[in-house]
Amino acid sequence: MAAVDCVQYIFNQITNNIFIICITALSFVLLFAFLMISLIQSYISEPVQHPEGASAMFILGSGGHTKELLTVAGDLNFAKYPIRTWVSFAGDSLSVVRAMELEQKKTEDQGTAYRASPKKAESVSTVQLPRARVVGQSYFTSIFTTLFCALYCIYSVFKVRPDIVICNGPGSCVPICFACILLRSFRIKQARMFYIESLARVNSLSLTGKILYPIVDRFIVQWPQLAAKYENAEYMGIVV
Repeated sequence: MAAVDCVQYIFNQITNNIFIICITALSFVLLFAFLMISLIQSYISEPVQHPEGASAMFILGSGGHTKELLTVAGDLNFAKYPIRTWVSFAGDSLSVVRAMELEQKKTEDQGTAYRASPKKAESVSTVQLPRARVVGQSYFTSIFTTLFCALYCIYSVFKVRPDIVICNGPGSCVPICFACILLRSFRIKQARMFYIESLARVNSLSLTGKILYPIVDRFIVQWPQLAAKYENAEYMGIVV
């Protein structure tokens, strides 16, 4: 009898474990299906209108990337984006300085028109994120720093919850865009992503561009031959 009881006990344990595993697997499948459906709906639905003004997140690279992005941002009517967040990365303090200079210049140039969105209070903030990898860092240690950077990006994006994210090439904007996908998948915010390929990319996309091309809402290139090669790319002339 003892042997029979032992076999029965083992059988019950296996049965219970299989049941738990099946329920867990089914839960993950349902969650994944929900997230995918939500994400697809966010792409096919009409963009959300923001009559009170939108929240914009600008991703600053460094050097030429920052200069190009600030040129694009300088042409925007900041009254339509009363909440602005400027994102920079560790070791790059100059980009934030340049962004604040642009903020001051826009205030002086536009005067009262600059604050033409009375329904939503104006807010300007800066966020500095860790770099995924620094020059000369080993590929092994970069695995951990990249993971930390990705988690920090997700935290920052979920905290800010931008309506629009504008970036133009630095590889560090990739985890930010994927964090926006999570926002959309969980139906927290329909964050729209705008990517502007660098002026230096004449005949082929950058690595960042190749990664983000399938997922951003608008992909803008500055040379007609690139628009001819990539169906969903928009050519708008030289924008920077």
